[in-house]
Amino acid sequence: MKITNETEYEKAAERADALEGAKKGSPEEKELKELLKAMKEYEDDFVRMLRDNN
Repeated sequence: MKITNETEYEKAAERADALEGAKKGSPEEKELKELLKAMKEYEDDFVRMLRDNN
């Protein structure tokens, strides 16, 4: 999963909120982990872009 824009990021955040508290080992927990990883990668890319432009 790759988040490429703010709209996708916001949707991922909403879905992650809905999945909070997912049962360990469940498909929902797997989805939550994937969402959080993609969100972190997007945030890191965004910060990198800001640094490169300054």
